[in-house]
This record gives sequence, C-alpha cells and structure tokens, in this order.
Amino acid sequence: MIQFREGDVRRIVHACEYYRSMISAQDPLLAEKYDKVLHKLHSYGTELECPNCWDPESSCEIHA
Repeated sequence: MIQFREGDVRRIVHACEYYRSMISAQDPLLAEKYDKVLHKLHSYGTELECPNCWDPESSCEIHA
C-alpha cells in the first residue's frame, strides 16, 4: 500500500482545490467528484496524524 507524507497530501489537496475552482462553473458534476476526492484526502490526512510524534521536523517519516 502506498503511504503519502503530510507534505505530499497537502500538495495533492492544493492541486485538486485549484482544478476544482477552475472547472466548477463549466462542469458541476466533475466539481462534485472533486469534492468527494478532497473529502477523502482530508480523511487520509487525518489518519496520518501521529500524536506520539516527538520530532515532526526531522525524524518522523510521515511529517518529513
């Protein structure tokens, strides 16, 4: 299974939000699909949180 790092998820979310904003007026159905993808990405980001992370700046594989 592929596991993304926090920064990767942020970049994917940003790209999806940008593309959704560009196509929302032209294709509302596609915009809805992007809303679903964004919801999944936000859920995935929540699952990545590691409350016991002592050093999110350098040693944590998720936050790297």
